[in-house]
Amino acid sequence: MKTIYIVDLIGSYCGMHYYDEAFADILRKKGSQVKILSTFNEQGEKPFFSLIFGRNKLISVLLLLKNYLRLLKHMITHKRGVYIYMCYGELYDLLMMSPGMVSRRLWCDMHEAHALKYIDTSRVLCFFDWYYTKYVRCFIYHSERTKNILNTIGVKVPMLYVPHLKYSFKKKYEEKSLSKDVANAFVSIGKIKFLFFGNLSHAKGIDIIVDVFARLPHDVREKVELVIAGKNVENIDFSLLCRISTDYRVLDRHINDDELVYLYSHTDVVLLPYRKSSQSGIFAMACYFKKVMLLTDIPYFRKMIDEFPSFGRLTSINKYRQSVEDIIKRPVLDNYYTTSDCERYEQKKEINDFVTMVDAEINRA
Repeated sequence: MKTIYIVDLIGSYCGMHYYDEAFADILRKKGSQVKILSTFNEQGEKPFFSLIFGRNKLISVLLLLKNYLRLLKHMITHKRGVYIYMCYGELYDLLMMSPGMVSRRLWCDMHEAHALKYIDTSRVLCFFDWYYTKYVRCFIYHSERTKNILNTIGVKVPMLYVPHLKYSFKKKYEEKSLSKDVANAFVSIGKIKFLFFGNLSHAKGIDIIVDVFARLPHDVREKVELVIAGKNVENIDFSLLCRISTDYRVLDRHINDDELVYLYSHTDVVLLPYRKSSQSGIFAMACYFKKVMLLTDIPYFRKMIDEFPSFGRLTSINKYRQSVEDIIKRPVLDNYYTTSDCERYEQKKEINDFVTMVDAEINRA
C-alpha cells in the first residue's frame, strides 16, 4: 500500500492543522495509510518542519532551506509515497514543491493557485503556471475560481473537486488553557457579540471591520461587543478602534485550540468581509459551531449561501456597515441553521466521491 503524505509548511501557524487533520481522517477511514508532514505534532510524532513564520528574515530563510532539504531527502527515500502539498501560491511554495521535479509524485491541494498579492505580478505568476503544468500529477481544488485558473493555464492532469473539509473540534474548552485576554473577551450581558477570526489582512477585509465599527453611532455601538482575534500580518494600527469603545478588543496573536472553542462558543455573529477567497476555513469553523455569518458577496461565499441560505447573510462591501447595524437593531438570530440546511451540509456524498477519486488516481499512478 502506498503511503500518502500530506505536506503543509504552514500547519498550526494559521490554523491549517485543522484542515490537515480532517483530510487525513477521511483518507484513513477509507483504509489509506496517511502521515502529515507539517509544523505540529501529529499522532505523537515531532513536527516534521520547523516554523518559518514570525521570525526575522535571515532565520526564516535558513529554516526554509532546512525544511526544503528535509522534504527532498524524504521524497528520495520514500519512493512509493504520494505527496499532497498544501499550496497557497506563495513564493516559498515554488521552492518546497521543486522536489516534485525529481520524484514526479507530487499532488497539489490548491488553497490558492496564486497568492492575492501576486495577482498583478505576471513574472511571478508565470513561474507558478510553468510549474503547475509541468510537474504536478494531480490537483485538488475547492472553488470554481481555482478551477478556472488551472484551466486557463492549460493544466491537463486530473483535477479533483472537494468542498472545504468539515472541521471537528472538542465541545468544551479547558479554562486553565485560556489566557486572561480571551477569558475577558466577551463579558457583557445582553449585547450582540461579533467575532472576526483569522489573519488580520486587507484581503480578508480587516480594514472594513475597523471602518464599520469605528463609525457606528454611539447608541448602536453601546449594544455590541467586538473581538478581533488573529495574527496582525500587515501591522494594522487598531489603537483608534480600541479607544472608541472598551467593548472592542484585539487579540493580536496565535489563538490556541481551547481559546478558539471559547471564542466561537460565546460569539453571536462571525464577520467575513473578504475581498477575495477561493475557500475559507473560517466559514467551516462557523458552520461547526452554528454561528451566524455576515459575508461579502464573493463567488465562494455566494455559492455556499445559495446552497445553505440559513447559514448567514450576504452583503456587499459598500453595504457592510448597514448590514451590521441591521443585525444590531433586529437581532433575530434564531432563524439560522435550519434543520434541512444542516442535514444537507452534513451529507458525506461529495466527500465519499472525492476519496474514491483519490484512491483511483493513486492506484492508476
